[in-house]
Amino acid sequence: MNKEYNIALIGEIDGCIETTLEVLLKRDFAINNIFPISSSECDTTSVMYSGKPVDVVELETFDWQQVDIALFLSDREIAATWIPVAKEHCVVIDISGYYLESPEVPLVQVGVNDDDIARYSDANIIAIPSPETAQLTLAIKQIHQEVGIKRVTVAGYQSASTIGKEGVSALAGETARLLNAKSIEQHKFKQQIAFNVVPQIDEFNEDGIDFSELRLAAETRRLLNDPEMVVSTTQVVVPMFYGCSQAVHVVTHYPVELEEVANALHHSDNIVLAGSVTEYANMIDDVVGNVEVHVGRLRKDTCDAAGINMWVSADNVHYGIATNAVLVMEKLAYTYL
Repeated sequence: MNKEYNIALIGEIDGCIETTLEVLLKRDFAINNIFPISSSECDTTSVMYSGKPVDVVELETFDWQQVDIALFLSDREIAATWIPVAKEHCVVIDISGYYLESPEVPLVQVGVNDDDIARYSDANIIAIPSPETAQLTLAIKQIHQEVGIKRVTVAGYQSASTIGKEGVSALAGETARLLNAKSIEQHKFKQQIAFNVVPQIDEFNEDGIDFSELRLAAETRRLLNDPEMVVSTTQVVVPMFYGCSQAVHVVTHYPVELEEVANALHHSDNIVLAGSVTEYANMIDDVVGNVEVHVGRLRKDTCDAAGINMWVSADNVHYGIATNAVLVMEKLAYTYL
């Protein structure tokens, strides 16, 4: 573990990259050189890391032979264009969902299926799940392992940052304009996001399902290694800057006592379980800016003896993107490289 690594981070400089740099520094990851690479036009020329400025690098001219690991914290379009180039020279960790249907690329969530990192050499790529899938699978993994799950139904409430910094800016800008009696001329989301809820993130397919919904269902089954499990979800954007909360309904293979479910959650790493059936985390005070996944309002379903309801919350950027990417990178570097 004495080796130091050369790392590239591709994404929004003033968004997920800055947060990932904070996590890297806090976890004291062994870095030799770090290369922040903007995935879009950016006026920022440097970022701070460990008290020193680090120059932002151009994606189009970057020499991938300089790095050991590249974290692609970007969208599917960037992934499709640049990962095939990068993987010839370094190991790629990708959060975009571009490799959702690629069995040769392992999908890994630390705390759920860590051992699958060993398959990284099949394609020199590791996929990590969406932030929504990450918090969901961590919350239900132990229940699935100890009891078995037939069905999961999820209503996900995404903050504006689900589409990155431009979503945060859109919510702030729309809110300011409306409070000053000005009209909104264009939308970053499918509808106005200020003072509204929008049940769509990506484009719908012919069945009326968007990619974020398809992705959560497919990734959950794959991470839990249960292709028969039924997963149904509706993803909604709400007027909040950061964080994601989910109303989760789980149907187990047989009825279980609530105490048994609570004990399973207590044995799950990185889970904070509320103290009673009436308690739940405060998104502002407890969730945003933190790395834990909070589970509250844990209760039996009054209509199904095998049903369990819970409220699952996490910071989609700090935990869902930055921390998950760094945890996978640590496991890869310290165990396999």
